[in-house]
Amino acid sequence: MEREGPRRLGELMAEVLKTSGVTRRDELRELSDAWCRSAGPEAAARSRVVSLRNGTLTVVVESPALRQELETFRRDEVIRRMRADVPGRRIAVLRCVLK
Repeated sequence: MEREGPRRLGELMAEVLKTSGVTRRDELRELSDAWCRSAGPEAAARSRVVSLRNGTLTVVVESPALRQELETFRRDEVIRRMRADVPGRRIAVLRCVLK
């Protein structure tokens, strides 16, 4: 039996995700659903989740005013709700970017 050499962590993670049935699309759907519940219908209608990497949830927003509202005034509340809604994901930072 031939033994494999060292592998990159990214390769192993991709393999694990593929075999577990979790895809990027599934992850984004889960995060988007949680975002709608956490941010509320008005903010969710004017924004969308684009990624979660290294604990940073990145959301595209349609206006500077919404960006300020979410990142400044509602950040802690939204992060707390997201953590409760998707406990298997590490969410530490909310980053809003303009469309």
